[in-house]
Amino acid sequence: MQASFTKTGGARIGWLNASWPLAKLSATHDNLTLTARLFGKYRFSREQVSAIERYVMIPVLAWGVRVRHCVPDYPQQIIFWSLGSPDDVLSGILATGFVPAATISTTPLPRGIPVRWSAIIVTIVAWNALFMFPFVGRERSASPPNGLILVPLIAALGLSVAALKSSTLQRLILKPERSVGEIRPFLLLLAFISGVLLVVFTILLATGAFHQTPNQRAGGKGRIASLCHAAHPWPAPPQHSR
Repeated sequence: MQASFTKTGGARIGWLNASWPLAKLSATHDNLTLTARLFGKYRFSREQVSAIERYVMIPVLAWGVRVRHCVPDYPQQIIFWSLGSPDDVLSGILATGFVPAATISTTPLPRGIPVRWSAIIVTIVAWNALFMFPFVGRERSASPPNGLILVPLIAALGLSVAALKSSTLQRLILKPERSVGEIRPFLLLLAFISGVLLVVFTILLATGAFHQTPNQRAGGKGRIASLCHAAHPWPAPPQHSR
């Protein structure tokens, strides 16, 4: 019996996928752990796992092992994608002595998305309203307002962080008897993406990238054309006498 087993690959946590090599599966006699970058770490005891089974979506390209568990605070679907055969992963886990001890009856069945539809609709409407607001009443050729174009990103970042921390907000957006842990990977990814975009757009605003007018762009093209003509003058067209 070996002390531990570790394998690098990809993962599917709930709705989200992390491709190779963004995930790592490790097993010991007492614990099974799946770590996916940006999505967090998921640790199981033997009493929390009812089965570890071979999972094949597309042979070789998308196959691995699925962990059937009874942890209510984790996404229901947890899959580890492996470059090698899933049987090798199962053999490595078995060699450590990790044996699922939970009964099948304690493993929850899929119950649909944990978020209320009303919360989804309100979020989509609010996001589109915040995105369009900076451009309302402005000509298409006008440059967008400075700070207002950052509002949707600030709102997305704030909402994702607040949903992770605030129990009051969790009660508003989640269905009864559902846990924020089921959507934690999505919220972490949303916070990361909106945070990166917020930094990028803030830098662009600070450097004045959004303040160049169409006339300035046209003038820049004209200057480039003049320089090209000076470097490579074309012969004048012949004059025809009458």
